[in-house]
Amino acid sequence: MIFSENDFNFVYKVEAERMMDIVEKKLSDIFEVAYEKAKAEGREEIKLRDLPLTKGFLNSMELFRKAIERQNIDVEPIKKFVLKELTVDAPLQDELVDELPVITRTLFVLIGRVIKALHPDEAKKVLDYTL
Repeated sequence: MIFSENDFNFVYKVEAERMMDIVEKKLSDIFEVAYEKAKAEGREEIKLRDLPLTKGFLNSMELFRKAIERQNIDVEPIKKFVLKELTVDAPLQDELVDELPVITRTLFVLIGRVIKALHPDEAKKVLDYTL
């Protein structure tokens, strides 16, 4: 056998870490734009509507929201992780905080789909152009 199961686990771990790096960067970008929008409107608090999310992203969020509800997934660990990782220095609307796990999961899956369709370097460029 050329590859062992450990080799594949390593590859998946490396790929997951790469995807997580991109997710964290894109979340940071999204919240940077949201912060600027809130600031331009004279608010300190960032609201869900401040996030620059496309129609396709919002539709995907709805699908994941339903999946989370159907599967009864505990989203608190995801919410705590995202809140810890966000670098924005502004309070977040409660509704937005509640949506963080759905936003993050949607972003992770969409990034995975783009990477699967393209070479990882090209996928990063596409995501930088669009998100």
